[in-house]
Formats: sequence, C-alpha cells, structure tokens
Amino acid sequence: MASQIQPALPARPVLGLALLLVVLATLAERAFGLHDAQYVAAAAYLAFVLGCLHRLGRREAVLLSVAALLTALAILWQDDPLAILLQGLDTATYMATFLLTLGMLRTAAATSPDVLECGIYLTQQPPGRRYAALHVGGHLLGLLLNFGVLNLLGPMIRRGVESGDPALAEIREQRQISAVLRGFPTILLWSPATITQALMISLLPGVDAARLLTLGLVLTLIMLGVGWLEDRVRWHKFQRARAHIKRPPPPPAPWRAFGGMAFICAALAGSVVLVKLALDIPIVPALITAIPCVVLAWIVLQNARGGLTGAVAAGAQRLRQIVTVSFPTASPETLTLSSSAFIGVLVAALLPPELVAAAIRPLEDQPLLLLAIIIAIVPLASQIAFNPIISVVVLGGALIRVPGLPVEPTILALALASGWMLALPGSPFSIPCLILGRLLNRPGTQISWRWNGVYTLMAYATVLGFIGCARLL
Repeated sequence: MASQIQPALPARPVLGLALLLVVLATLAERAFGLHDAQYVAAAAYLAFVLGCLHRLGRREAVLLSVAALLTALAILWQDDPLAILLQGLDTATYMATFLLTLGMLRTAAATSPDVLECGIYLTQQPPGRRYAALHVGGHLLGLLLNFGVLNLLGPMIRRGVESGDPALAEIREQRQISAVLRGFPTILLWSPATITQALMISLLPGVDAARLLTLGLVLTLIMLGVGWLEDRVRWHKFQRARAHIKRPPPPPAPWRAFGGMAFICAALAGSVVLVKLALDIPIVPALITAIPCVVLAWIVLQNARGGLTGAVAAGAQRLRQIVTVSFPTASPETLTLSSSAFIGVLVAALLPPELVAAAIRPLEDQPLLLLAIIIAIVPLASQIAFNPIISVVVLGGALIRVPGLPVEPTILALALASGWMLALPGSPFSIPCLILGRLLNRPGTQISWRWNGVYTLMAYATVLGFIGCARLL
C-alpha cells in the first residue's frame, strides 16, 4: 500500500522551491495577516502538484483523480465554486505547511545525540517498567519526531530482541512495538504540534483550545492506563513464569540527554508563546512560525564545537538540504495529506446541510449515541484504507453546518481526534502500521488486528465513557 513519489533528480530542487514558496506564503497569510498571500500559496501548491504528476504512486494518483472529479462537480453544482475551491486549496496549503515545518523539526531531531541516547535508554528498560517507558517515551519523542519515532525505536526494538529464544523474541517484540504504537498516537489528543489539532481549530469554529488541550491531556493519561492494563492481563501468565529469572540491571539514566531534550521542548514552547503574543495569532500559526527558528538554533547548537562561524555555516547548509532534499523527499506524505484535506473540504461543501441534518435528526435526543457513531466512523473507515484526514474533514465540516447540533464544537473536536487516534494502532492501512510492517517485515494485519485489536476496542469504550462524562462538565 505504501507508495512513493520519486521525481527525477533534476526535478528535486524545483519541487523543493515550490514547497518552500507554499510554506512562506502560508506563513505570510496565517501569521502576518497578508490575505492575498493565499493566492501565491495556492499557485505554488498547484505547481508542486504538476511537478509530481509524472511520478505518482497509486495512492496519490487515486487521491488526485478524486480531487479532480470533486472539482468538476463543484464547478457544475455550486453557485460560487471559486470560493469553495479556494477554501479547499487554503486548507491543503495549510496542511502541507504544517507537515513540512514538522518535518524540519524531525530533520533536526534525527541528528541529535540526545534523541538517540533517549531512544536506546527506553528500549533497554526491565520488563516491569518497559511498557510504561516505551509508551511514554514514544509519546514524548513523537512530539519532536512525529512518525520518525517509529523509524527510530522500531529498529532498536528489533535489534534488542533478536538474540536468544525465538519464541521469547516474538513476544518481546510484540509487547514493545505495541507500547510505542499505542503511546505515539495519543499526541493527537492534545498536542498543538499535530495535524489533528491544527485541523480541529481551523475546521470547527467555536472550539475552546484550552479546554480541548486539558481534556486531551487527561484522556492521554487514561490511555496509558488502558494500554498498560491490557498488556499486563494478556501477558500475566508469561510474566509469572519468568519472574524467577535474573536480569541485568537497567542502564543508568542519561540525564544529560534528558536535559537536552527538555531544553529543546522548553525553547519550542517559549518561542511559540512569544510569537503568539507578538503577532496576536492563534497557537497553531504561532507554532509553524516558530519551528523554523527553533530548528535553525538547534542545528547550530549541534555543531557548536566547530565554532560560531562553522556552526552557522552548518546551519545554512542544513537548511539548504531541507529545501532541496527533505522537502522533495516528503512529497508523498505532503501530497497525500494535503490532497486528502482538499477532498474533505469539497465533500463537506457538496453535502447538503439538510441531508446531514436529516441523517442525525433521530439522534438529537441521544447525543451519546451520536458521539459513539462519530468516534467509530474514523477507525472503521480506515479499515478500508480511507485516510483519517478525509473522514475527519468530511465529518467535521458537515456536522458543524447543522443547526442545533446536540454536540458542542469542543466535544466534537475531541471525538474526531479520538477516532483518529484509534485508527492508527487499529488499522492495517494506517501510516504507523505501514511503517512498522516495512521495518519488521510483518503484515499490517498482524500489527493492528492481532497485536492491538483488543486494545483498540478497550480504548474505544474508554474514550466514549470519558467524552460522555466530559460533555456534562
């Protein structure tokens, strides 16, 4: 299922420059209020799409075909198709910019010795606290690395379990990979540095960002307990049978690396606050504005031993590499997520509000049942390779237009984010399962359904109960 766009080498700088222009124009619009910049961003984005056409993978070809069909329908059916198409392109460029700036952060983290030390420490924990360590570690490293945390910890786990009894290695790999796969997606519940949260705030007017973050953090902690409980119950007999075995002591904690990571996180958070206050903009535009500055500073610090001049030169070289290599390399993910967002906006706009209202009218007096359906749709759709971003945009965009919706925007945002979170460990077609399947040479159905199917059902019930209580507060 994983497809790649592999442009010929001469096209790489062209794609990179087009994406750089998308980023700069989107920042000019979102951070500095230059609204006409959205037209520049849209034009640069279309140039990027045209540059990818000759080397599309199957997934990207399908998405662009659907986008073209919806564009034609909007032109034929809508009174003001230009406004809808511009809204779709604005959302697409916003998602592309968000993904690319996060990728800059991941690029800097990938060469950080502190990140590597923390990853090694997490995979070498004793069995009694290994699940919690990998769940929490996958979550925290995911804030900086995003999907890169799977590429970092997956091979480490594989190397760590290869020696010894093959049956034991199979169990250890399953438990450790599952811990990371469950911990990483919970960043979608609260972190402003995720596409999900950016989308919720952009898509659903009236969302209380502070309340959404608070509820998401509480639910994140609950998910840790749910995953740990499932792991302990499933492997209780196995743990008891091996309780007598003496194991080497865990490695000493790399406090210097922990301190370095904490410093970077604090610097990022502080930069976001400063940008937000200085420009008086929402938190997500402040984040994508602050990230490039933090990335440059981080790269300079990583090369500080070469002196200030050498560090600045290394930073400039890395920025050039990001534009000419990292941006083009990220073309598959960028095109997939941005075109999915475009598709979602157009589908939501083409759906008649009265049709959506009629569909949920029988549930107006049963908001909990409505929430149960909303939360379930995203992970269920992902079982047939339906990208969660399309499900979320379509659901959110359609529901928010229904007058008298019995679910407030903040609770709706949390429900959609929770459904997206459940789709990642529970679907064989999710990006994390595809990445881990490739790294571990295992089918996605084994990682999702066999290893994490029970957890996904437990997590769904827990999420529904929590959101049911939260809406009463």
